[in-house]
Amino acid sequence: MSKIEWTDEFCIDHGQIDEQHKKWIALYNKAHDQMMSYAGKEIMKIGQQALKEMIDYGKYHFSFEEEYMETIQFPGRADHARLHDTFARKLDHILVQMQNGEPMLNSEIIKIIENWLVDHILNDDQKIKQYIK
Repeated sequence: MSKIEWTDEFCIDHGQIDEQHKKWIALYNKAHDQMMSYAGKEIMKIGQQALKEMIDYGKYHFSFEEEYMETIQFPGRADHARLHDTFARKLDHILVQMQNGEPMLNSEIIKIIENWLVDHILNDDQKIKQYIK
């Protein structure tokens, strides 16, 4: 598993949303570095902090994106919002598991986030781009 490199294929041609996606990818890359670099007792604490930062930013981003979809009357906005909610709940659940001391591999957490983030931007968010056009 690797870091995510921003490319133009991630763009949905909305300046603020594209910038938020860039920031979220940067947060993912930071979490990736932190969660894959530490070992021992620090790993759970570092993993929790990195995941919490991603969760908090995700909530901010999802809210912004959902308000935008409402503004443009995007027909798939309810389904899109459900995707956001499902992912946010999944990350919250992972964080609770970590806080309860349940063993989880940081590499597994990073892979879950990477897969969802890339797939969501390249597939689901691109539908917004197509609708705008």
